[in-house]
Amino acid sequence: MTRYTKGANAERELIKVLWNNGFATVRAAGSGVTPLPSPDLIALGNGKKLAFECKAWDSAYLNLSVEQFLTTKQWCSIAGSEFFIAWKVPNKGWLFLKPETFVRNPKNFTISLKTAKVKAVPLNVILGKQSLLDNLKNAGGVD
Repeated sequence: MTRYTKGANAERELIKVLWNNGFATVRAAGSGVTPLPSPDLIALGNGKKLAFECKAWDSAYLNLSVEQFLTTKQWCSIAGSEFFIAWKVPNKGWLFLKPETFVRNPKNFTISLKTAKVKAVPLNVILGKQSLLDNLKNAGGVD
């Protein structure tokens, strides 16, 4: 399977998940090759505007180019949307990450899989269906 096919399939999978949770969604096919910045997926619903940069990557690290990262972040700022990086880890599921969890290097923004697992935001929290506090209580982290 080509890298493009794997990524497109992951994006389509996330579209279905978002749709099934009451969000209108659109996929910006070829978003990484257009001259103007845009996220891979846009989801609207429940009073929220969400933008996702999606990666399907089987690696100990996820790297995004500085240009792609900053231009997508700029797009989200102009659109007034929340920005998340959605990392599909094969056979493990999705990790949803806020941009501030990435570390900037000269050529890219990076995060390790180990850190991503700790810093990931549950999708129910992103979608407004659960608070982060509820999530911590359910995990036994808050009394």
